[in-house]
Amino acid sequence: MRSIFGLAILVALIISCAKREIPVLKMGYVGHDHQSALYVAALEHEKTKADAGVWLQEMEPKKHYELIKNGKKIADIELYLSGGGSKMPTLMSQGHFEVGFGGVAAVAFFTDKGSPMKIIAPLHTKGDMLVLTPDNPTNSWEDFVAWVKESDEPIRIGFKNPVAVAKLIFERALEEEGLTYTSDKSDRNKDVLMVHMKGEQNLVPGLQNHIIDGYVSNNPWCAMAETKGVGKCVADLNELPPGIWKDHPCCCIAATDSAMVKKNDVIKEFLKLIILATQYANEDPEMHVQDASEWIGTSIEVESISLPTSGFTTNPDEDWIKAMQVWIDEMNRLGKLEGKLKEKTGKAAEEILYDFSALRKAADELKLEKWY
Repeated sequence: MRSIFGLAILVALIISCAKREIPVLKMGYVGHDHQSALYVAALEHEKTKADAGVWLQEMEPKKHYELIKNGKKIADIELYLSGGGSKMPTLMSQGHFEVGFGGVAAVAFFTDKGSPMKIIAPLHTKGDMLVLTPDNPTNSWEDFVAWVKESDEPIRIGFKNPVAVAKLIFERALEEEGLTYTSDKSDRNKDVLMVHMKGEQNLVPGLQNHIIDGYVSNNPWCAMAETKGVGKCVADLNELPPGIWKDHPCCCIAATDSAMVKKNDVIKEFLKLIILATQYANEDPEMHVQDASEWIGTSIEVESISLPTSGFTTNPDEDWIKAMQVWIDEMNRLGKLEGKLKEKTGKAAEEILYDFSALRKAADELKLEKWY
């Protein structure tokens, strides 16, 4: 009897240990359409299953998925809606999750400060706009500059957070045009007052309630203002002076150094899904719109306007690396990098900021004819 009882305990322990061997990969994301490859990967699981034998099995929508490879569960994926800007790398550096979808500037800022994280995949480019009220006669960047110069008081432009991609691009463009700006409300001698709206969700209401005259932000908050009739996009920040922002990297996937060591294989399989999802999105824009709308809860109309302003890529090719160096140089110029990335260029910067080991393995194993 004792031997049977002991055997039962042993079997239970073996089963328990086997269960514990399945890793859990915690991921944070912001929840706008610049990160739509994640949504496509989850919603188009039948396609990734057919194309790569890897898919996300939904357990709880937008929160819990099982990562399946060739019919076998290899990990649990837990998703956390983390908020925009610096919130994602902040929470990741605090150990709330190990992989995060967020802005390249914010990740570079935290990496520079010594947070043990790196960019592990490109994700998205451009998609940032200048939005003003519909009744404003301004309809272009040139019109905007003229309007600011003629105004007797500062023009109030909102932004979502201090290291937002759109804010940094916009302020550099103001400098190029000889315009001054400040975040000090008491300073009435500057051309533009930059207003911290503390989150993208406050941009459209701020414009609607005349708290601000306009805002700079990523889509879909620009498209949302247009479809609601409370705003209009007057300039694509991709085109602003000094002409260095063409196809600028905006969102990326980052991971902690620890996760890249301990869970590299799981991350590699997950990145296969993101690579495939990016391919699907680029080759089937209608499906892309449908999936983004379904996941985020925005309308088809909003996503039909928003998504074409963006570029989607997971390929860290030479052009992407050069465009990222522009970001590093610009943040150094502004004095925002004072640590590991200070005055770094080329290979020295790449070794600090990137780890594409899992991404390149994923692409190699997929045997892609074309890598978007």
